Amino acid sequence: MLIRKMFRDVWKNKVPFIAVFLMMFAGNFIFSGITGEYNGMSKTFHSYIEETHLADAWVLGDNFQSSDIDQLKKNPSIDDVEKRALLISAPKSVDDKTIDLYVLAGENNISELKILDGKKYSKNESGIWLDAVFAKENNYEVKDKIELDIGGKKIEKEVVGLCYSPEYIYSIRNGEFVPDHKNNGFAFINEGDIKEIGKIHWNQLLISGTGNLKKTISNTLEGNDTTVVLQKDHTSYSVMNDEITQHKEIGLIFAMVFLFIAILVTITTVHRLLNSQRLQIGILKSMGFHKRSLYIHYISHSTFVCLLGSVFGWCAGYITLPKLLFPIMEEMYTLPKLKSAMVAGSWLLPIACALLCLAVSLAVCHKYLKENAAKILYSNSVEKEYKELPLSFLWKHLSFYGQWNMRDIFRNKLRSSMTILGVMGCVALLFSSFGLFASMNHMSEWTFDKVQTYNTKVTGNYSDEEFKNKLLQSMYGEELMETSAEIKFNGKEENAAFTGVESQDFIRLYDNEGKKIELEEGIALSRNTANKLGIEVGDRLMWKFTGSDEWYLEVVKHIVRTPMTQGITMLKSEMDAEGIPFHTTSIIGEKPDKLLTNSDYVDSVQHKSDLKYALDMMLNASVMLSVLFLVFAVLLGSVILYNLGTLSYMERYRDMATLKVLGFHNLRIKKLMIQQNLWLTIAGIIIGLPTGYGLTILMLSTVQDSIDISVYIPAYAYIISILGTFFLSWMISKLLSRKIYHIDMISALKIND
Repeated sequence: MLIRKMFRDVWKNKVPFIAVFLMMFAGNFIFSGITGEYNGMSKTFHSYIEETHLADAWVLGDNFQSSDIDQLKKNPSIDDVEKRALLISAPKSVDDKTIDLYVLAGENNISELKILDGKKYSKNESGIWLDAVFAKENNYEVKDKIELDIGGKKIEKEVVGLCYSPEYIYSIRNGEFVPDHKNNGFAFINEGDIKEIGKIHWNQLLISGTGNLKKTISNTLEGNDTTVVLQKDHTSYSVMNDEITQHKEIGLIFAMVFLFIAILVTITTVHRLLNSQRLQIGILKSMGFHKRSLYIHYISHSTFVCLLGSVFGWCAGYITLPKLLFPIMEEMYTLPKLKSAMVAGSWLLPIACALLCLAVSLAVCHKYLKENAAKILYSNSVEKEYKELPLSFLWKHLSFYGQWNMRDIFRNKLRSSMTILGVMGCVALLFSSFGLFASMNHMSEWTFDKVQTYNTKVTGNYSDEEFKNKLLQSMYGEELMETSAEIKFNGKEENAAFTGVESQDFIRLYDNEGKKIELEEGIALSRNTANKLGIEVGDRLMWKFTGSDEWYLEVVKHIVRTPMTQGITMLKSEMDAEGIPFHTTSIIGEKPDKLLTNSDYVDSVQHKSDLKYALDMMLNASVMLSVLFLVFAVLLGSVILYNLGTLSYMERYRDMATLKVLGFHNLRIKKLMIQQNLWLTIAGIIIGLPTGYGLTILMLSTVQDSIDISVYIPAYAYIISILGTFFLSWMISKLLSRKIYHIDMISALKIND
């Protein structure tokens, strides 16, 4: 009988129980969806690098000899060493395309190729193994011929295999934000199959080993002009790892917020149910139903609905959300097919949610079921003990409506507190969703309207002074040097970007407050790099170009905010004064003459519109998550405000019936009800805005270190969050206030007779 009654109660109170269902659904949906997505990426990523034996370290130099390899292999912490040569090539008669051609000296046991089509790699095989994504974009297939230009020397080879490389999971160049697979690729070839270019200079060593490899390699090759890059610092590894961590943290933050609000909804729903069934509880007790049976009966309502919502939400999130996010990830990263993967024990979350609902329901039930039948029946008609309002001298000048509502708020502290917390959660989620979205969009504006003001960037080889000067005149531009560097400070080392600028006309620098600064001497260091190394303005640091052996000592004159390039910025005039070589890698300025960009000296031409599009693509996943959270925030606000408004109506039902008997018009009682809801909404908004701001900062802090995003909250985020919540509260209050017309004064006042 009690089971049938439970289903009848749930159906009769379907709106609040639907609220419980939806909140539990939302929390579990986000949790299982994002954990399934990031864990699927993590498993695919780590499985891939283990399968292909990604190098533990790379040593970059000019010309490694067999003796260097022998010395390294003698060290017990180094398992294996392979040498190879990196040559920059381009397909013949094709503009703006570059292929990194690797010449292998033997077997490919470190950073192995993953063959998708064609022959497996062998040191005895003739031909080229080509980047599978580049091949797809440019219509190359196995057995096709490809002709490459390597520094003026031509080679023509058959494509014997299409492959992936673990070193090209994330590959960008020339200041790009997303990989350009159509114009940039890689290829591998055996040493014995590339006689056309003459003597090969082995400029890379791949190391497999354990321990402090950087120190081991530096000590072993002491005196050589080399740079060591560890696996954790390699772009493909670090960026992918940071992406996984970011999704993990964002998903956990929002899931916990939704589950917290879900518990609040559960508390109010159980309160509402038990409050409306005081008479039934008293009758059931007087008929001899044991307290334990009633406890089980009333906690089963919310527990059943919570379990149902949690299970459905968990399953739906795990199935659907990864499918929405994976296509965006596949645009950015080159990995084997991504599949969602369950985090160990995550399936226990629905059970944990149900148990938590059970515990909360038990605590609420205890308040209503602890008394005997007579007291429960009598308490329904007993007025609450009158208590003087705190700080009464402040309230005595209020109107009747104000005094009534203040007294009701303080007499029902739990309901009032939950309403404020519910509104706070709604506002915080709305505000942080808008904040995340606006900050991402602002990053694009900040990058291309304030920091990088040039319209075109032409990257290439500028050894020909005549050509360089023609291009500079055509673009009304200036020279730019972009490369990588190593920084040392207080025993810490960090790889960073180096940017040499001719002036600050096209690349501008801003401090932490957004104030434009003028760099005249010394260096400017990005905030992210400075924070990593604990560097402040005025400190001196050691740095060198990657691959060079000459260190420079510089004073940090400014710490600047740069959205995408984290590292050192220095003026060309300062570099010349200190004898630091300036090698032009790009020319920036206006759009150049097309005849000049068709030159063999030019590698790529990037326009501002293309860069903006690429940056938007990179931020797509975060934008999609912010939209998802925005939808759930609106749902949350609607549900919790309606639920709490209904509870408030039920708790004040007898009071409003009394007012009607005293002659108060329905419109005056409606005003009384709406006023209190608006007061509590204002309190929730006041707390919710700073909470939402903190939540925005917390989410943006999960972004990888290679990106610096400023917290940008435009006026519309405040306006929509405040007015949207007010409108929602007012609409729900108006909807609920219509029930006042249906108050039965006789039954309300004589319910216990």
